[in-house]
Amino acid sequence: MKSASEKCDKENQRPMETNHEADGDEDAQDEDVMSPSNKSADEAINDALLEKLRTCVSKPQEAETFRHIAAKIHARVTSSDRKVRERTLEKLWRKNSGAMEIFITTLENCKDHVINCSIASILHECISPRVARGKTKGNKNKSATRSSSRMAVMQLINLGITQVLVKLLVNLQHADSISSEVLTQEVLWLLGQIAQRDQKFVSKMKMLNTIKVFHALLKQHYNNSKTLLPLLLIIKCLARNSFSLQVLVKDGIASTLEITFVCVGYMPHLKLRLLLECFKYFTTSKLCCTKFVKAGLVHLLMRIFERWERFDGPMRLKICNCALITLQHLCVIKAGRKAIKTNNGLQLLYRFCNYCPEDKAYDSLLSRICGIINQCLEKKELPVPEMSPARFALPEANVRPNSAESGSDIDSQACSVASLGRLYSDLDSGDEEESQNSRTNVKTMNAADEVDESKFFAGVFTSQRSEEDLTEYNVFFKEFNQQNQVCTAKCSTEKLTDTTDTKVSGNKTKTFAKDPIKDGATRSQTTNNDTAIKIFGNMCSSLTDQQAYCVIASRVKSVIGFVKVAYPDLIGGDGLGKDEPLNNKDRKICRSKLLTCVERGLHGSSLVQEVVYDLDAVASSNGDEQTSVDNHLCNWDENRIGKRCSDTKQLHFESRFESGNLRKVIQIGLREYDLILTPDVNSGSRHQWFYFEVSNMEANLPYTFNIINCEKANSQFNFGMKPILFSVTEAHLGRPGWVRTGADICYYRNCYQRPTKGKNYLTTSFTVTFPHAYDVCYLAYHFPYTYSLLMTNIWKWTRRVPPNTYFRAETLCETLNGNNNPLLTITSLDSKSNPIQNRKVIFLTSRVHPGESNASWVMDGTLEALLSSNPYVTGLRDDYVFKIVPMLNIEGVVNGW
Repeated sequence: MKSASEKCDKENQRPMETNHEADGDEDAQDEDVMSPSNKSADEAINDALLEKLRTCVSKPQEAETFRHIAAKIHARVTSSDRKVRERTLEKLWRKNSGAMEIFITTLENCKDHVINCSIASILHECISPRVARGKTKGNKNKSATRSSSRMAVMQLINLGITQVLVKLLVNLQHADSISSEVLTQEVLWLLGQIAQRDQKFVSKMKMLNTIKVFHALLKQHYNNSKTLLPLLLIIKCLARNSFSLQVLVKDGIASTLEITFVCVGYMPHLKLRLLLECFKYFTTSKLCCTKFVKAGLVHLLMRIFERWERFDGPMRLKICNCALITLQHLCVIKAGRKAIKTNNGLQLLYRFCNYCPEDKAYDSLLSRICGIINQCLEKKELPVPEMSPARFALPEANVRPNSAESGSDIDSQACSVASLGRLYSDLDSGDEEESQNSRTNVKTMNAADEVDESKFFAGVFTSQRSEEDLTEYNVFFKEFNQQNQVCTAKCSTEKLTDTTDTKVSGNKTKTFAKDPIKDGATRSQTTNNDTAIKIFGNMCSSLTDQQAYCVIASRVKSVIGFVKVAYPDLIGGDGLGKDEPLNNKDRKICRSKLLTCVERGLHGSSLVQEVVYDLDAVASSNGDEQTSVDNHLCNWDENRIGKRCSDTKQLHFESRFESGNLRKVIQIGLREYDLILTPDVNSGSRHQWFYFEVSNMEANLPYTFNIINCEKANSQFNFGMKPILFSVTEAHLGRPGWVRTGADICYYRNCYQRPTKGKNYLTTSFTVTFPHAYDVCYLAYHFPYTYSLLMTNIWKWTRRVPPNTYFRAETLCETLNGNNNPLLTITSLDSKSNPIQNRKVIFLTSRVHPGESNASWVMDGTLEALLSSNPYVTGLRDDYVFKIVPMLNIEGVVNGW
């Protein structure tokens, strides 16, 4: 094999050969000592060569000797003798050898291209050594060699090789010789490898002001197969940084990449993959997307999918994936969507979907293609008004005297969050920051006046409180007040006052109010009138749990009037207490549903669509009347099971109960329904939680439900989660409980556009086979835990406080709609040996996100434990005062979000 110096300078070729001949005896001696059995002699040769090279660096005027020593080292690292090659590399890799410092110093100071080319070639072998193939015995050696080469790269980076190579590259642009061309190729190769591992590569290029240099090199060498690959590696690293990306875009790299694409062609190889990876990163910029469209890149990308059948192997998958991510980014701008449609993109991509291989690896490609097609189709809005039917007037937000300074901080924080750049990928969460247009804080409320929602909630933020502001919270720490401790100790085990007489007729609960008993009965906790939980007023202590739930549920204030109490909530339904298997995702079913969704968007649905449930219409007809105390909610589901509702075979739906969420149902097939969830109060978005009733079903027939306005970019439904089902018939037969249900569960992006978001909704699709005909069933996202259930449990806990336990329930505040937000205090009674004021306070909260009902179940178990007689828990009550707010977002829980 010829040395790098022989390739670099033909003029010096003859003298170099003469030198080799003159040193023939020395070379022969080297061959003798390089036998495998004489490792120490081999080490001595390497040491001698490095020492000679170190001497040459200090005496650059001896160019011939310098060239000769560099060529000999290069010959040893490329030797056909594996042991010679490996021992030489091991020597160069050692930090104590100083070899890397010598090489970098040479490249930085030497002006001789032949010497530099030899040194660069040696570094090439150090970074990417030749590894023998096909020998099982050498696997460990291969791993060690790769590890050593990676360490060599990091060693070079720490020694400043990046800056040295870039400066050398810039200087080579002014030289015009064969040697400079070969050296340029070697330097670019080294930079391509180093750029991938140097985390500060872009910062170094920015400091050296050399970002545009690589664009200029790409313009010169886009058709040079030897330099194109490392250049693309470097450009890819630059494109991943927002600053260097903008510099290159403004420098006109879009047209250069288009020319490069034409030269690279469509055959699947590494250069095409790297080029498309560059496209993927560049198109995260909207400006670059616009320039790419103008440069005609969409047409070239579409040609990939014209010829995709010719590609084979894993490279085809990577090439198609990068091309699709690029198209996804181009879909963000209107010109990009138009260019895709103009270049027959929708038809090509749809054909790709139909003939896409069955391999699991292609599932992600199929999902991306469906997202692109849906994004490019004409805007299709949900068949419901944008704003929620659940609305109420927000109270007026007034400015706190000390909030002016903090308001600016809040505004600046909002601006900083909103200013963060977003990638236009399919993995975007979709939950975008909403602007805050006011710096006011809430102090007083006037329910009669309606204000802008964003202004109101911006006012909720407050500055740091002063000590005077905090004194108003003393009312929630009565247990630390010595004047109340004696009264509290006496009253802690008494029952609630009987102030209500409740009768139950059939399945309907009726309540008749009567005057409170004036016999001196006391409560189990002491509260002031202003902090008492008003929802418990006039409740009889002899009520059963179900009767108490109905009474409390009737007093809960909802935005849309409820018509019933859900059966699972009434009987306290939870899981069956046994493990259930995760869903096994059927790829063929999901692929079929994706294609059906795309086909509906492309060709329109030929099925008749019929609305079978419309909450907007029901709410407008009934108004927003709240349930009065005398008109108690109840449940009659047990009387309905087994009875056909009407002559139609359509399913019947209902969601006007606490935590229910279903806005509209459209039948699109014989047993297939599109479901639309209700957004948050006074909002047009925030959909995830669902809970609704379904009835009038046939037994053992599959019914498909498509929830079409989901917003999360991903879902646990993609990872084995199933919806839950509660059957009233099963409960009536003595098997109450929620069970996991559903088959053919898929989660994918659909063709309905989100208003003002620029993205499409997603669909949760699942199929349920009901075991009983004409049953009444409930379907939910997770085990519901309602506000009424919480208040009922609190009412029960006040009736069975363990001995020597201090338990108080009071109202922390009221929600915007007038519901009590309870604050619970749990500790041991005060005593001389263990005074309350010496105990630490533990503050617990839960359910800030209303759709996460599992948090309430965790808190429920925590409260049950804290109010038990367990010796360990008794010790906790002795040592701590527990302050607990078990439900923060009460309005969200009540109204089904």
